[in-house]
Amino acid sequence: MSKGSKPTIRDVARAADVSLTTVSYVLSGRHGGTTRISQPTQDRVLAAVQELGYVPNQAARGMRRGKTDVVAVAIGNLEWPWDRALATAAATILPQHGYQPVILLGDDWRKFMMSGGADGVIIGYFPEAKSEDETVTELARRGVAQVVISGTMKQAGFDVLAPEPDAGLAECMEFLTASHRRIGCIRRANPAGRPKSRFAAYAAGLKNAGIPLDESLVRTSQHRPAIAYQSALELLQLADRPTAILCTDDMEALQTIRAAYRLGLRVPEDVQVVGVGNSTEGQEYDPALTTVGPDPIFEQVVRMLLDRLAGVTPAEGIRVASSWKLHRRGTTEG
Repeated sequence: MSKGSKPTIRDVARAADVSLTTVSYVLSGRHGGTTRISQPTQDRVLAAVQELGYVPNQAARGMRRGKTDVVAVAIGNLEWPWDRALATAAATILPQHGYQPVILLGDDWRKFMMSGGADGVIIGYFPEAKSEDETVTELARRGVAQVVISGTMKQAGFDVLAPEPDAGLAECMEFLTASHRRIGCIRRANPAGRPKSRFAAYAAGLKNAGIPLDESLVRTSQHRPAIAYQSALELLQLADRPTAILCTDDMEALQTIRAAYRLGLRVPEDVQVVGVGNSTEGQEYDPALTTVGPDPIFEQVVRMLLDRLAGVTPAEGIRVASSWKLHRRGTTEG
């Protein structure tokens, strides 16, 4: 081995005085079959590995075994509390089961998974109204393990965790309209008339309470923290500012609290703030964020994929409903 170069499997074989096949067999961890490697020989190979500092090429081993030991997690943006919580759960749990997590942002997961980059994928990045996806369908045909977080997609050779936010959003608006008449809203994007959007739940809640929808109290964040922060500043500096703001994502809600503090306003005394998502970050904020969302599901999603990888889930897939509710915490309590 030349000075400064990385040790190879040939270097290990030479140091242990065995064949390349013997080194490969010992490092693969295989047992059974007709091949038998004595314990002294195994010890000699492992000692050479340690002495040389040899690191096996996991990608090459994965190709030989038809397995990568990698799991992809597809999310939208690490700036979003929900996505960070999912990535954190995957990074914590997957290595305990022998899998290396890879976090992919936006649509990058499609090319990565179609090229065979991982044994399985958790897909948390979908437009709300999407009911089917060609990439997911093709991966299912290939037998790739998948768990999709979607309220509209149906299981079909993959598993679905289905958020059911309607009841929680209705409960939230009943709670806010019981005490407020001027309720602002910071929404993620223009809902384009979708009847099941979070903004639609806001509008319906106002209507049920006999409160006209005031477009001057509505802003769009484009799901970007900086824009959410600016939108909150605009609402809170209105001459007749809202006394409560519903944000359609916890990220927007946390930015709204920051904006309120910048303006010298108190939360919840001067303005009450509600998010959507029940993220870990919102729960740990000071004051803790009132939010609409499920009980913690991130570990559940990861374990659903582990079950599919282990082959204990029905081949046709399962759909697990995740009901949402209002979690009342410090940002709405005086």
